[in-house]
Amino acid sequence: MRHVIKPLLIAGIVVAYPFLSAYLTGLGFASLELIVFAALTLWRGITAAGLVARLASFALAGVLLAGAYFATTYFVWLVPSFAYLWLTFLFGHTLWSPPSFIERLVRLQFPELVPGIADYCRNLTWVWTLFFAVNIVICAVLPLFAGQTAWALYTGILVYLLMGLLGTGEWFYRHRRFPDLEIPPALETFKVIAMNGHKVFKG
Repeated sequence: MRHVIKPLLIAGIVVAYPFLSAYLTGLGFASLELIVFAALTLWRGITAAGLVARLASFALAGVLLAGAYFATTYFVWLVPSFAYLWLTFLFGHTLWSPPSFIERLVRLQFPELVPGIADYCRNLTWVWTLFFAVNIVICAVLPLFAGQTAWALYTGILVYLLMGLLGTGEWFYRHRRFPDLEIPPALETFKVIAMNGHKVFKG
């Protein structure tokens, strides 16, 4: 049960962040918000197993604390860009250190893959890596050119709709690409990832 509650809680915080940040910034508490995220990132670094993940977490915590010290509103707007930078690294580094991230997720349900699936998972990991990389730039420049409201709507709603569209489109494409492949219902896949997704990060 704990493995289900934790990802749901993290997802809730991520979705609420743009609107919460806009509210707190208006009240003058932008620094407090960055300190909280810095503390969470620092704790992640302390508990991380890998040296690279630990150093990256410490570096990000330092950047967040620097932003809290200077207390600039724009730095608060950059937090989603940092999140997508982390996701880009998370997905991207598995392209050079296989198996790819998507393959690791698929193996949670299907330890043995049929021929061609590993290559498909690698290509799909490329797609998600590029999607996250593009969003680093979008989330960084949007408040400068379109304002805070547009930034909050994009980072809080539209980007997740785009993720859903990308995921749904891939699910339908997978049925056409592999008509004889056993493809479980999407809800069952989400349940497996929520329960066992932490295993992807082991090793």
